[in-house]
Formats: sequence, structure tokens, C-alpha cells
Amino acid sequence: MKKLIGILFLFLSLIALGDQRPPYIQSLESQIAREDDRDKAAVLLKEYEKYFKSYINSISGDENQVFYLGDQYFRNRKYERAAQIFSSNIDSSRNLFGAATSYRFIGDYNKAIDFYSVAISIEPSMKEAYLGRGLAYRNLGRYNKAIDDIQIYMNYAPSVEGFLALGDIYLAEKKIDRAREVLQEGRRLYPQSREISNMLTSTYSR
Repeated sequence: MKKLIGILFLFLSLIALGDQRPPYIQSLESQIAREDDRDKAAVLLKEYEKYFKSYINSISGDENQVFYLGDQYFRNRKYERAAQIFSSNIDSSRNLFGAATSYRFIGDYNKAIDFYSVAISIEPSMKEAYLGRGLAYRNLGRYNKAIDDIQIYMNYAPSVEGFLALGDIYLAEKKIDRAREVLQEGRRLYPQSREISNMLTSTYSR
């Protein structure tokens, strides 16, 4: 279900900006990637971590700088680094959302839930945060809470992603008939969705 949340950054940032990294970080990352000597790489990595931490601290009060840098690392699938960046600015709902989603991709679902919850407390209408938190609950096997969150998300705006998430949870609970009902409704509303059709088809082989 990572694909569902991966696309949610589109609602936060519709414009892909240029490289947000300062030149020294770009240089160090390039050197580390090219260095074959493990000892030399370790020295470079130590310098990199020190400078990176200092740089993140220096921009932590700038919501936009934090978001666009974190977004760049997230898009490049460097989720641990993205989480570190986003979580440096906890006054912004979109950076909290970014941190939560990064932690969810890493597999730290409890931390993801914590960040989604704070984002929701700041911006209760951030519907994507309910979907993200619901998926994190689902991955922890906390199905009732997952369904509650995803239904809140669906109350804001029914979507292919919401129907897939609900169908997936009901299948995980082995509630095949309920999953089929949800997916049939999803197919009625979104007849072109191959994902919904495939998941619905799978319910007949269980």
C-alpha cells in the first residue's frame, strides 16, 4: 500500500523544485558514493553526518526549506533521511505529515501514527493524514482503528485509494463478504480502476 501514500505528496507540493541541498552536502554525498576505500568513506560519512545535522538545525525554523529538502529526499526514496529532515520542523502540518509518511515507509508504524496524530490535531481537515494513519494502524493489525480513520478520509472525498485500503483491511480480517461489498461499490464509482477490479476478483478465490 506504499503507492497510495507516495502519491499524497502531490497535494502538498505540485511544483518540483531544483536541488535543495547546499553545495557542501551535494559534494559530500557524491564523494561518499564514489569512494571505494571503506576507511576513507567512514571519515567522509562522519563529516557528512556532522555537517548534515548542523545544517538541518540551521533551517529547522523555516517551514518551506524543511519541506522542500525533505520532499527531495523522500522522492529519491531516502526515507530515513527524509524523516530526519521533516521532523526537524514540528509546527507545520505538512512537515509532520512528511515525517509520518517517511516513518511509515521505513516500517516504524508507531512513530508514524504519532506524527500523523499531531498533524491532525493541528489541521483536522487534512484528510490524507487520516488515510496515512489508517494504513499504519492496518500494518500493526489494529484493524478497527484503521477502518475508523479510512472512513473519515472517505467522508471527505471517496477515492480509489480509500476503497483499496478498506478492501485490503477487510481481506486481512478475512471478512471476505464485507471486502467484496466495499470493492463492488468502488468499482461502481470507478469502473476504470484496474486495481479495484483486481482486488475484487481476488475475493472470489478466497
